[in-house]
Amino acid sequence: MTSMELVGLNTKWYRYQNRLTQEQYANKTKFKMAYISVIETGNANLTCKNIDFIAKSFNIKPALLFSEETAKKAKKLPARVDMYKGTI
Repeated sequence: MTSMELVGLNTKWYRYQNRLTQEQYANKTKFKMAYISVIETGNANLTCKNIDFIAKSFNIKPALLFSEETAKKAKKLPARVDMYKGTI
């Protein structure tokens, strides 16, 4: 996996663990919802500043956004987090 894919999948994982929809996460971070989608699909070439910002928004260390183990788990997540609340 590329770094962009790792960060994207891990962003999705932590968003899911916090039971946030993309819209809720966008409101929390002030990112546009479309940008959240681009990040999570691994198509955003993020700056270090944005990686730090995402990590801080989840209260985690930035290195965790590069975890292959978590990224593999994120690949198995449902497409819509709001439809699966309570299944975590």
